Amino acid sequence: MARITTSATVTAGSGLGPTTYIYAIATGTITTAAAAQAIATDPYFGTIASVEGTGDGEHIMVQGGAGGAEAISGVSLVATFNG
Repeated sequence: MARITTSATVTAGSGLGPTTYIYAIATGTITTAAAAQAIATDPYFGTIASVEGTGDGEHIMVQGGAGGAEAISGVSLVATFNG
C-alpha cells in the first residue's frame, strides 16, 4: 500500500515533453502496424513513443502531433497527458 509522507501538490502533466496520448487498438478492426502508420502521418503527425506489442489489441503511446487519432476506425483514446 502506498503512503504519502509529504504535502506535495499534485498537478496534471506527463513530464515527458509534448502532450502524450495513449491509444487502444481494437482487435480485428485494424492492426497495430496500420494504426501506428496512420497516427504518424497526415493529419495526426504523432511520434510513436512506445508500442505495447506487435499483436492485435495493443496500446500505442504517442507524443506530440495534432491528436484526434481516435477518429481512425478501431483506435480509441485511453488517456491524454498534457506536456
